[in-house]
Amino acid sequence: MSVLFFSGETKGPSEHIQRIIEAQVPGDEIEIHRNIKSLTSRLRGPRCNLTIIVLLAVSCKDLQGLLLIRDLFDDIPIILILPDRERDTITAGHKLYPRFLSYMDSDFSDVALVLTKMLERAERTSASFWARAANRASDGMESLEEV
Repeated sequence: MSVLFFSGETKGPSEHIQRIIEAQVPGDEIEIHRNIKSLTSRLRGPRCNLTIIVLLAVSCKDLQGLLLIRDLFDDIPIILILPDRERDTITAGHKLYPRFLSYMDSDFSDVALVLTKMLERAERTSASFWARAANRASDGMESLEEV
């Protein structure tokens, strides 16, 4: 289970969001990308272990860059933090189909809470998947013994 974090900056809100993620996810399960090129390269590779993407668009330019690669976000839950509350910005942000939307002027407590819930859900889903797989394997072994 891995969380991918994108922010074009390293200070201020970016630092705050990174601390929130680090408080909930082991360091080796956090991927940080500081530019669109790096993010694009990562998303074009294997994505099987990506659980959640946290996108911090510190500017409208960042948001426009993210919109250019929005097809790469398919099937991965997104937490999106927008630079402002302008109608055009919000409309553009919704084109990324985020599971949760927040803003740079917030204290990010909402982001921390949503991230916690999303991680818990992903863990339950993963545990349920492996339990079902183990049951199927066990059932298959029993039917082989009957033959």
